[in-house]
Formats: sequence, C-alpha cells, structure tokens
Amino acid sequence: MNRIVTVGWLSLCMGLPLPAVAEDPLPPATPNSVGMTADGLEALAASMRGLVDEGLRAGVVWGVVKDGKLVQLEAYGQRNVDAALPMETDTVFRLYSQTRAVTAAAILTLVDDGKINLDDPVADYLPEIGRMKVIAELSRDRVIQTVPQSPPMTVRHLFNYTSGLGYARDWPAGIGIEQRDILSLDGDLGDMVTKFAKYPLLAQPGERWIYGFHSDVLGALAEVVSGRKFNDFLDRRLLKRIGMDDTGYWVRRGSNDRLAEVYGSGDGDALVAVSAPASSTYTEPGTMFSAGGGLVSTVPDYLRFGQMILNGGELDGVRVLKAGTVATMGTNALTSIQGTVSFGDGFNPPKPFSGYGWGLGIGVRLADAVHTVPGSPGDLVWGGLANTTYFFDPTENIVAVAMTQYLGPNADEVVFRLREGVYGALEK
Repeated sequence: MNRIVTVGWLSLCMGLPLPAVAEDPLPPATPNSVGMTADGLEALAASMRGLVDEGLRAGVVWGVVKDGKLVQLEAYGQRNVDAALPMETDTVFRLYSQTRAVTAAAILTLVDDGKINLDDPVADYLPEIGRMKVIAELSRDRVIQTVPQSPPMTVRHLFNYTSGLGYARDWPAGIGIEQRDILSLDGDLGDMVTKFAKYPLLAQPGERWIYGFHSDVLGALAEVVSGRKFNDFLDRRLLKRIGMDDTGYWVRRGSNDRLAEVYGSGDGDALVAVSAPASSTYTEPGTMFSAGGGLVSTVPDYLRFGQMILNGGELDGVRVLKAGTVATMGTNALTSIQGTVSFGDGFNPPKPFSGYGWGLGIGVRLADAVHTVPGSPGDLVWGGLANTTYFFDPTENIVAVAMTQYLGPNADEVVFRLREGVYGALEK
C-alpha cells in the first residue's frame, strides 16, 4: 500500500512546529496551538487510512484547518490502481455537486457589484425561464394541465433551490427529459437553458426545496450579465484571486494522470474501475461549464476556499465577497413548509445531512433539528457524487475536506469518519 504523508504531519507527530512547505495551502501550526490534540488527529488519520486498508476506497486525501492554520494534510492509497500511482496531496478530483458552493460564491460577486439583485426576476436575464409553466395536473406520467409561474422565479429562488426546477429524474417519465441531453458536453450553458425551458416546472417558485439544475441556470445567468463564458468568469472572479490554481473544468497543470480514477464495488466487493458520469471534459478544454457539477479540484484548493468563507469573504488580503453576503450565503433560507435537504435526511441508515437546511448554494446545519453527525449550529456542508465532502464550521473555526473517487454502497462512510475524527480531536 502506498502512503504519502506531508512533511508537516511528520513534524506534528514528533511535537515539532510544522515547517512551511510550498504545497501548504495555509500557514501550518501544531495542534495544541489551536485547541486540538495530536492524538486526536492521529485517530482521524488512522480512521481515514482505514477506508483504504479495509478495501472501501482505493485512496483518499483529507485536510483540516483550525483557526486559519493547517494542522493536517495527508494522502493515502492510490489514485490509479492499475498504474500503481499513489494518492498525493495535490491529486485532482471530480467535484460534481461540491462545485456548487464555489460557483455560488463567484456568482454572488455580481450581487456585491450591483449587477444583479437576489430578488430580480430570472426572466430579466433569461427570458425563456420566465415563460416556463408549472405542472398543475398529471394523468399517470403525463402532464395534462399547466399554469403560469406565481410568483415569478427570482434569482433568490435559484440560489435557495426553491425555483421549481429539479433534475431529469424528477419529471414525469412521459415528459421524456434526459439528463445527458440537457447537460450535453457538446453544448454550453445557453444550449442547456434553451433545452429545458420547453419543459414545465415541477412546483411554483418558492414552494419547496428540490435538488436540480438551479446552479447551472445561475451559471448561464452569470454569462449573460458578465459577457464572459462561465469558466473565464469563475477564474477572474474567484479562483485566480485566492490561489485555487488546480480548480477548473479540466486538469490545469501537470499531466492528466493527476486526476484520480473512479472506483466502485465489483465481484466479491473488490474495488474495480468504473465509468462515472461526465459533467465536464476533465482533461481537455470543453464548452459545457456546469456550475452545478463540472469542476475538478484538490483538497488544498478547497481548504483555501473554505477559509475564505470563514474569513467572511477575504483571504490573504484579497476580498472576494462582502462579509454580509457571506453571512447571507450561510444562513438557512428554508421554511418548515419548504422542507429540508430531504434526500439527505433519514436515520435508517443514518444520513449525514439529516437536520440541514439550505442557504445560497450551500447546506446549513439547523440548530433545532436532530443530526447524525457532530457539528455546530450554522456549519456549512455539501459533497459530490464521486465521494468528496467538506464542512466549514464558523463556531469552531474549522475547515475540513476529504476527497476520494468512489461510486457504490457505504458512500457516506467518508463523511462520518471525517466529522467524527475532526470533532474528536478538539481539546475538551
């Protein structure tokens, strides 16, 4: 088994100050200097390494930042089993839905600049969205009556995921909507809007939380307002400004073999390479810049993004967002009638997002709900289809990220181990 450990972690285990090395995404610190224990972090490391040793994952990378200081960054296992390539701390991962918080933050810069308002009708920017009707009656799997939007869909509805949009699987089968057609890699965000705008909305704007194409529509809106393709917009507004050099729609530097392979359970539960849905081109320039699931990134880059959020929109002297905008982003916007992040709720088996609401493009822990993972009221979360996850805790000032590439049963195990390990490492 290949194991790559940062120089900083070796020093940490010896009780020495962590040396500053080029790959450190944030200033390093010893655990006790920020209220964590070395034994607790070693227990976290042992638990994460166990994912590989127990045959549950081919490899994993994870990192923990406390009070703005890096206390753990480690890689373990392999990013490509057949080629015997080890996981490394700069291994690149498909983010899928973990894309959403990043793109939401970038698009919110348009709000800060006064280019858009959260309560603007979406039709002001994307007229075809304003013409979408709402399903009012079904006969089996066919729509037999629609009604106009009431109220009209707003930008806020898109950020809150209450716009009435879903994913293709959510529409009645008789409609014939296909996910891969809507987000075709041969098209762009403008094509995407044109394609699905001919279908009816699943619910009236503001009625309920549904997971779906909302972030992608926001990406199309950002293209219209900025006059730039979304990848360029994202680079200029966020990624380049805070040093997220390995985040984008394809592997940005080095060889393509930095991108981890995706694995799943095969015969006898052995891990085998599997085909994963393509949400971007990943290894070469393309045209579809999905704001809901197309990015690739690294653990160090995402740690920097999380720290920018916890800092109220600023990192290394560069202000990306107003503090008030970040506060709104991280405030639950859902009423009890609109629901919670329902597909992530449940206690048998336990789901890690039970008891979470939704802000502007990100999950928010509710103070008065039952949870299955440790955390603090208002902590911010989400993850991606191929088993990446993160949480940002403003109360404890923690950013934690774990990334692997896996499709199969027990996908939530990495979330539980990261959460339990990080909070278990806090000094009592």
